[in-house]
Amino acid sequence: MRLAFVIPWYGPGIPGGAESECRKTALQLKARGFDVEILTTCVRDFQSDWEVNHYAEGAETVEGLTVRRFRARKRDKASFDAINGRLMRTGMERLRALRTVSHSASPLSPDEEETYIRESVNSPGLNGHIGANASSCDLFIFIPYMFGTTYYGSLAAGEKAVLIPCLHDESYAYMSIYGGMFRRARGVVYHSASEMTLAERLYGCKDNGVLLGEGVDTAFESDGQRFMERHRIRGPFILYAGRKDESKNTHLLIEYFCRFRGDNPESPLKLVLMGPGPVEIPGKHKKDIIDLGFLPAEDKFDAYGAAMCLCQPSLNESFSLVMMEAWAAGTPALVHAGCDVTRGFCVESGGGLYFSDYPEFAECLLYLFENEGARKALGERGSDFVKGRYSWDSITEKLAAVLRGWNEGDRGTSAPF
Repeated sequence: MRLAFVIPWYGPGIPGGAESECRKTALQLKARGFDVEILTTCVRDFQSDWEVNHYAEGAETVEGLTVRRFRARKRDKASFDAINGRLMRTGMERLRALRTVSHSASPLSPDEEETYIRESVNSPGLNGHIGANASSCDLFIFIPYMFGTTYYGSLAAGEKAVLIPCLHDESYAYMSIYGGMFRRARGVVYHSASEMTLAERLYGCKDNGVLLGEGVDTAFESDGQRFMERHRIRGPFILYAGRKDESKNTHLLIEYFCRFRGDNPESPLKLVLMGPGPVEIPGKHKKDIIDLGFLPAEDKFDAYGAAMCLCQPSLNESFSLVMMEAWAAGTPALVHAGCDVTRGFCVESGGGLYFSDYPEFAECLLYLFENEGARKALGERGSDFVKGRYSWDSITEKLAAVLRGWNEGDRGTSAPF
């Protein structure tokens, strides 16, 4: 089978869950005999200007995969930013209430939705390549759902389009423009039951999805002592790993941790942040909150082993790879109760706790700090859950079977593996 993964930006060093999943899934499928290539733009990454072509256009070989890059088009950034700002400020409770009485609860007008997707990251050359090669490629796999490369690319791919949407309950998901894209797809691969339920509720697509999950690296070494020594960290800490911005709720984690230190001035607990993006740390807490920036994978894996727990405060997750990796290292998770996906995984695995407000956050930290046995048990249950369900061998074999079925003309099935 010949497969093409389509993603806005691509490269071994690019941060982001969807970006990592695309790269590793493509490599795993290639190792199992699939003919796999990557179709992407010349944009460097999510945090770059989406119309700046950092890479040269054309094909190159990266880690044994053919990567074809196409120039991104110029954008009306002012129009996009104005609409995007409104989406970011849209109240989710209002949207959910509207969705219970109407399937047209989009926060935008049809014209605004068209402007949003048109002025997202886009490449006419990429779309043209997909259309011109649709007959010679078996399936085009688009990841994630919300960008112009997926929307217009899936239109060009027609009946050969497969989505790995990385969908979560956010204002963007309520845009009406995505409904047809989900319903038209040959198949949709979901990471969690919550993600599948959300797609069915929002878009009415019940006959083309499969609940699969995502592959997780589980065989890595995690040397906590090496991490502590390398970064000169003394004492216990909670870890945040990921992009540091408002959409990931990093600001709330910092606010809650500062309150916790104010309420518990004798506590030795620190907060360690890892990942790209700027962050504002209050002056009096600069010794309590340590921002290490973006670090190599070895440091990330070592950090899991050193941390008292991984805190994932984000409300916008379809899987949370960092949580799964922390569990693989035997480290418990602390997540926001408002995220159905991460809370659901904690309940299902028994590998973590969740909070809905500051008092619960503080109680969870105190409980984890004061109860080593319970902390270890949570981590062990999380580790058993990940290693038993999401190893790359298991996930790739299941995905390969699904893709072969779709290539033979089947549509997805909602039955989980």
